[in-house]
Amino acid sequence: MTHPFHPLHGQTFALLKVKHVNGTALCSLQTDSTVLCVPESWTDWCRVDSQPVTPFNALDLKELAELLQSLDDSSISATNLIDN
Repeated sequence: MTHPFHPLHGQTFALLKVKHVNGTALCSLQTDSTVLCVPESWTDWCRVDSQPVTPFNALDLKELAELLQSLDDSSISATNLIDN
């Protein structure tokens, strides 16, 4: 448990399953006497990267810009490619 204010902070538990409810990942954890259901972000199972997931990264966008520039520089235009 990594949430700093949770009474079980610092303790470890067996992960039973992860389920998604209303867009929130919830972990079912087995304690000695019961099963806890806590947000994934309260555990070390949470994704380490907090960056938003996007369909493109900087390298993809750079490659796309270079491709568009090469199309602009060549005798073939993007419009001709779409029309054919």
